[in-house]
Amino acid sequence: MRSPWIRGRLVAVLLLAAIACSRNKPGAAPEPRPEPIPLHVKNENFLDMNIAVVISGVSRRLGQVSGNSSADFKIDWMLTVGQSIVITATPIGGRGFASSGSLSVGEGQMIEFLVASTLRQSVATVRNP
Repeated sequence: MRSPWIRGRLVAVLLLAAIACSRNKPGAAPEPRPEPIPLHVKNENFLDMNIAVVISGVSRRLGQVSGNSSADFKIDWMLTVGQSIVITATPIGGRGFASSGSLSVGEGQMIEFLVASTLRQSVATVRNP
């Protein structure tokens, strides 16, 4: 009577050991995280601009671009997966804003945002670097 009980227990222990070993595979490497999305902003307006990215209705400030100059920013890829984004430029000490419109960015692509001297004429493009 004791032998079936011992065999059952031994099988259970061996099964648990096999499961524990199968979870920790030393050869499996984690998937690499995608690179951040590069954003190049060229400000052709004489006013300094605050630059922000809007994802799912939430605005996140990226930084500032001085008048008649350029700046580069990075947008975390994990924030944008499967969602369209909008880039905005708001003048410091002025009125109005410039918007890129809705952009769909794929992995490995970049955004170029031209802030025109007349804000409503601003344009953004998504391209491969």
